[in-house]
Amino acid sequence: MSMKVRRLKRSVRLVQHGCVLSDTPRTAEATHSVFDVLAAAVAEFAPAGRVAMLGFAGGGMVAPLRKAGARHPVHAVDLCADGHRLYRGLAKSWGGAVRFEQDDAVRWLRRQRAKFAAIVEDLSVPQAGDVVKPEASWRQLPGMMGRKLHPDGVVVANLLPTPGITWGGMIAEARLPGLPAVIIGLDGYHNRVLLQGRAAGSPRDVGARLRRRLQDIGSGLAAQLAVRRA
Repeated sequence: MSMKVRRLKRSVRLVQHGCVLSDTPRTAEATHSVFDVLAAAVAEFAPAGRVAMLGFAGGGMVAPLRKAGARHPVHAVDLCADGHRLYRGLAKSWGGAVRFEQDDAVRWLRRQRAKFAAIVEDLSVPQAGDVVKPEASWRQLPGMMGRKLHPDGVVVANLLPTPGITWGGMIAEARLPGLPAVIIGLDGYHNRVLLQGRAAGSPRDVGARLRRRLQDIGSGLAAQLAVRRA
């Protein structure tokens, strides 16, 4: 996997085709990126229990998660271990319990026996000079995530524009039957975050709770959310 490492004053970034795969702070703090939203969703709507991270890169979501006071044990998987090696060097003092395995996300999730309080789907693949979602994100994984999720748990998916499937098609395929769901849009970002679970109430309620969480960790994204029903 062709990735560039950019060492900044406050963080280390993994970049692929101009897209930031991970922005890992040197301390437990906000990243001012979509990783803050993923972390805030887990901290707010799955306040306890194991978290699965499908796609770890450099663990950019862990710092805002710990800043939010969340102490969830994290079980992470990624095809590439380079990012995790960088993460370990940065997060020794604040990262908490993070167990990483280098593997295919579908194969890894299939092996898991205990259910998760939250599953974060943040997979991406390079394609034609861009970074897009793999087909597994809307084919194999949604049903599997539903089976591996605690009844009161949440699934948080970081969606990207992907050739060959529309936004509506991707969201429809990624939906878990019977679970409330909202779409979180971010000003200035192509990403859309799909939050699903019994805890996902009305868009207005979800938006208010996420904004409070983001404000609490000092994230600049608190004022950039737009939440609607999926």
